[in-house]
Amino acid sequence: MPKKSKIIDEKDRKILEELDNNARQTDSQIAKKVGLSKQVVNYRIQNMIKNKIILNFYTILNTGLFGLDSFYVFLNLEYINKDQEKKLLEKINSLNFVGWLVSGTGRWDVVLLINAPSISVFESYLDKIKSICGKHLHTYIFTALVNAEHIGYKMIGDRPYLIGIKRNERIRKDDLTKEDLSILKVISQNSRMPLTEISEKENIPVHVASYRLKSMIKNKIISGFKPQLNVSGLGYQWHLLLLQLKIVEEKRKEEFMKFCKAHPRIYYITNTIGNYNIMLDIHVNNIEEYRETLLDIKDKFSDIIRDYESVIVFEEYKISYLPEF
Repeated sequence: MPKKSKIIDEKDRKILEELDNNARQTDSQIAKKVGLSKQVVNYRIQNMIKNKIILNFYTILNTGLFGLDSFYVFLNLEYINKDQEKKLLEKINSLNFVGWLVSGTGRWDVVLLINAPSISVFESYLDKIKSICGKHLHTYIFTALVNAEHIGYKMIGDRPYLIGIKRNERIRKDDLTKEDLSILKVISQNSRMPLTEISEKENIPVHVASYRLKSMIKNKIISGFKPQLNVSGLGYQWHLLLLQLKIVEEKRKEEFMKFCKAHPRIYYITNTIGNYNIMLDIHVNNIEEYRETLLDIKDKFSDIIRDYESVIVFEEYKISYLPEF
């Protein structure tokens, strides 16, 4: 496991661990679990927001239930300076169909996630991305998401909180009430918003908002509530390990997945179809730790790994599971 960050103390770490488990917990609920007062918990959370340790609180939705398929797009850019890249990323970030966006270095300079209701719509969205990049786009590839498992920020706690995201039986927009849609829009990027504030903002009675929220959790429309942490701000490096697998028996692949879930440095596991079959999000203290992690994976599973590539993530610009309505 990565060494504990010196940026935050043990009390902050315990608070972050509870937020990572369920960011909708109230200050009072967290206070009871970590042995602090409600006021101290609130102060420390606000202080971590002020210091940009916590960037956001977001709601994880099961996008497959909304009739959407998800595609990771990898961009390699050329003839571009820092200011031009910033403007390009801002334009991509503003697109509603983009659910995730990071910049980095390696073979790929930008990785993003597009949610689309069909392959033809995805093609039109991809054309939009290519148009934004213009002459700066050297090459690109894309993969289709099969499923993903959000394990949790292991550098802040020892307990993994698994949240699975996969293609499921699909609901229609009509299956959601007007109140459901209103609630999802306001908590998408503010998952800790109190019911009283949701009620006031959307003109929904508190008891109705509470019932609709619980119903969406029960029906697995909402998968969880998470903090978006500033990984580099906590003193860690973030690497994406992109793996291409050989033809492998399901049992051996399951062994690999079990290994990844238990690994102290692996935060997120994505199964895809395309150039890559597995994408691992890895948090480490330094490049040597990443090398150790990579060698460990290669040593134990060289029989199933055909090829691999790495991307060092510099910045996470966006994470949003809310589909276009």
